[in-house]
Amino acid sequence: MLKQETEEKAQSAIAAVLRYGSALSALVMAAGVGLALLRGGATALSGEPAAGALLGRVLAFDARGITELGILLLLLTPVFRVVIAVAGFAAERDYKYVLISIGVLAVMLSSIAYALR
Repeated sequence: MLKQETEEKAQSAIAAVLRYGSALSALVMAAGVGLALLRGGATALSGEPAAGALLGRVLAFDARGITELGILLLLLTPVFRVVIAVAGFAAERDYKYVLISIGVLAVMLSSIAYALR
């Protein structure tokens, strides 16, 4: 019975991460686009992305920076889902799936790192 409860908690946590992560990223992107429209339309969103300066642009309320933060949050939502899956499988002591999930996580993180460089 304990394994079933652990599995249900993990599934609830995964569902919450996916639901709230996508909603939060959509809100952040909408705020960035709304700010861009207030400050001059599409020209505020044009240009090359600069991932290294993202935090500074977000803190300066730059429309493009806020929109890029929303996109980054959307990209990280499945990563958090896999992290929770690793924790859930570890709690269930299902080490085969822990290793598989860690492999999936490694591929996801390396792909994101490659894309950001």
